[in-house]
Amino acid sequence: MNNHWLRMGRFSIRHQVIILFFLVIMLPFLFIGYFSYSRSVEAIQDVSSIISSQMMERNARNLDNYLELVSNTQNEIMYSPDMQNLLGITPSSTLEELDIAMRLNQYNSLLSSNSHDFSIRIFPIDPGRYPTFTHSIYHNIDVEMEEWFSNAKVMKSPFWQLFLPVDNQTLYKEPILSQIKQLYGLGESRPLGYVSADIKVSTLSDYLAPLRKLEQQQVMLVDNKDIIMYHQDQSLIGTKVESQNLREYLRIMPSDSNPINIDGAEYMVSYAPVANNDWKVVSLLPVSVLTKPVEGIERVSLLFLLFYSGLSLMTVAYLTTRFTNPIHRLVQAMRRMERGEFLSSVPHVSRSDEIGWLYLGYNNLVRRIDELVQSAEKEAKDKKELEFQVLTHQINPHFLYNTLEAIRWKAESRHADDISEMVSSLGNLLRLSLNDGRELSTVEREIEHVKAYVNILSARQDTSIRVVYMIDDDIMQLPCLRLLFQPLVENAIKHGTRFTGAGDEVKILIKGTKIADSLHFDIIDNGPGIPEEVRPSLLSPDHGDPSERKGVGLRNVHERLSIYFGERYGLRILNRNGEGTAIELTHPILGHEPAQAG
Repeated sequence: MNNHWLRMGRFSIRHQVIILFFLVIMLPFLFIGYFSYSRSVEAIQDVSSIISSQMMERNARNLDNYLELVSNTQNEIMYSPDMQNLLGITPSSTLEELDIAMRLNQYNSLLSSNSHDFSIRIFPIDPGRYPTFTHSIYHNIDVEMEEWFSNAKVMKSPFWQLFLPVDNQTLYKEPILSQIKQLYGLGESRPLGYVSADIKVSTLSDYLAPLRKLEQQQVMLVDNKDIIMYHQDQSLIGTKVESQNLREYLRIMPSDSNPINIDGAEYMVSYAPVANNDWKVVSLLPVSVLTKPVEGIERVSLLFLLFYSGLSLMTVAYLTTRFTNPIHRLVQAMRRMERGEFLSSVPHVSRSDEIGWLYLGYNNLVRRIDELVQSAEKEAKDKKELEFQVLTHQINPHFLYNTLEAIRWKAESRHADDISEMVSSLGNLLRLSLNDGRELSTVEREIEHVKAYVNILSARQDTSIRVVYMIDDDIMQLPCLRLLFQPLVENAIKHGTRFTGAGDEVKILIKGTKIADSLHFDIIDNGPGIPEEVRPSLLSPDHGDPSERKGVGLRNVHERLSIYFGERYGLRILNRNGEGTAIELTHPILGHEPAQAG
């Protein structure tokens, strides 16, 4: 169980809310709906089964009572002395035969006028002796050739015969169900004739009618050979029950109502046997008719489910918008802050719940972190500024000493006029280096600073130093950090003279131009270059020992640019494959020009 909850934790809160909503609300609702529907269907089927079984038993009793009435009427005729006398007379002349025929017809007419919806026909055992009477009943048909007549001679007990219009269109306008009995005279062992009780099959609908409230219910009368003797659809009368499942059910299963499959559809089948005949009254009712009322409930439940689902989804959407979306925005802001974007606060929300307090606390945290970062940057900048001020005020005593020695030596040995130039260059160097204590200078002043430094250095040593300046005029008056180029030129001269011999010339090219919103400078020398294994570490904060540093240096310039203007500004050292070193300097274009030093 714990593993399942751990896996749930991998989803977002939004997805967890949706999953829990489905598990806690929708699944129980669907289960209850399905359970209620299935139980309702079962209850309806059970009630319908009981009602249908009781109805079939009642129909079977009514039909049995009716058939008993028919049989009793036949018996009255069979035991009537008048009938026995009539059939016992053998006519000796045509007139006598005609008289017997008239009396038999009157008897048939009298019996057929009863109100029990069946008729009686009397047939002599030898129709040929009564041609007039036989013709009045069967017209030109030879009754002795009829199958039922032959069967009646053989069978001793009464039997039922179904007559259809297809058998004789003249005699049978509709299906007729007849019970045929042999008529014996008193003391006679040989039958005198046959008594047929003819029932119109349509009459049986009064006893086998389906329930009016059950649409599509089929009620049929089936004999022991699975022949349909009655059905609402008269075209099925006289045919055999088509469904094999139904035939087996009627032979094997009890008379209780049960569902079976007939031609791909489910039917509730119930039947009841007719007491004095080997017949069954059968009811077929489609299950779909029984479940039709429940289907209405099912549709209403489905509509309610759809409405409830829509309402629930709207609730989930509201919860997502109200709670999970703010949390998602907060997570995104935290991820941005994790990447270093310390100003990634979230918009203020006017909420007094936990979400509002969470937003307020996070924004306060972001502001505090930003204050700490700015404070740390300011402290670093102040530290660099103090360090730079100390460096600018602590002029290298060796440099001043060597310069003064050079001036003294030249003055004593040559009495040359260039002493004034050296003193002038030294004054410019000191003036431009100090810059009245201000951090910003101009490109032009920084170039003058380099020139003063190179003039003094050229006078101090025998190595020839030539610096070429290719600076665009439109950037000369733009503001820039002070002591920007001098440390780079010093580095180029220092490493260039280390590997040059007497008479070699150190060449330095300084190029400057404006690209987009930045100033780009290149300081290129003709020295041997910097070893590849050393070059990547020159600008690293951990490179070198600060106690051994004699000047501002490359790293100091790079760090000052990065601290003041951001990491996109600074130095980049390029090796020129043994042809010297190129240093690229990127400086932002500032919006104002500093005041000129006096």
